[in-house]
Amino acid sequence: MLHIGIADFAEPTLLLIGDAQSFSWLADQIDARRELDFAEMPSLVSRTDVNLRLVPTMQTGRLTRRANVFGWEISAIEAQQFAQQLRGLAASTSPAHAYLDPESNVAGVQLVASMGEYDQSKVFASQGN
Repeated sequence: MLHIGIADFAEPTLLLIGDAQSFSWLADQIDARRELDFAEMPSLVSRTDVNLRLVPTMQTGRLTRRANVFGWEISAIEAQQFAQQLRGLAASTSPAHAYLDPESNVAGVQLVASMGEYDQSKVFASQGN
């Protein structure tokens, strides 16, 4: 399962916490240029007071935010890069993370995927998870 929430680190972070299987799945979705609304996938994604929508774009990639709804527009070049980063993360045998920030980030948060580094019940605790 993929866990998504805002982590209150030194810099506010939209954090994706997962295992090898969930990051491989996400890499496949991004690579295939699928549009996804994680709110519609409760069996695959656990969200804490945020929603993330992946939107393939032919434009420059960007991360936007309206309240607690994030739009992650991913360009074709970024799709290849992010899919590769997520597959590398999934293949890691030790705790690791990857920064997935698009070219334009107007959301005010950093986008990070993490495997084996955080306990989602603790890092998202302040959000009522």
